[in-house]
This record gives sequence, structure tokens and C-alpha cells, in this order.
Amino acid sequence: MASKGTPLPLHDTLRDLALLRASSIDLSGLIADDPTSSQAPREVEGVEESAIQSYVFVREVRTALRMHNSGEAQKQATRIENVQVELVDVLRSLSD
Repeated sequence: MASKGTPLPLHDTLRDLALLRASSIDLSGLIADDPTSSQAPREVEGVEESAIQSYVFVREVRTALRMHNSGEAQKQATRIENVQVELVDVLRSLSD
């Protein structure tokens, strides 16, 4: 099946190829043919570890925000204050 798109202009393509050749860039070095090269696994491991840490951070933040928005933290703080007041009363009654 023939493509109906317009081809790239030959003049622009030749100019781009000439610029690449003149720049002395080795394009084969930019593309890793072997995914098991020594550099690639370390980079992949670093990226994967970073992604895992990001997911853990997001999960913890969401949990903290849910607790904050639900008022659960404030309820617990109020309960602790009430217990502290009761303990102070018990201590006063024991010391009298």
C-alpha cells in the first residue's frame, strides 16, 4: 500500500545529514543496542528505585491527608487531652 503523505524535501534532508556529519556526533553511541550493557542496568535500577520511592511517598501523603481531612487526628488529640486531665485529677486526689 503506497503512502499518500508528502516526502521530506530532499534539500532539507541533505542539509540535515551534512550537519550531522560535520558535528562529529556518533549517533550509534546515543542508542544502546544491547539493553544489558553495564551502564544501562544501573540507570534502570536508579530510575526504578526512584519511581518506587515516589509511589511510597505519594501513598503516605494521601494517608496523612485522609487522616487530616477526616478529623481523626483532632479526635485523637482531644481524647489524649481528656485522659491527661483525668490523670492530673487522679494525681491531685492521691496527693491530698
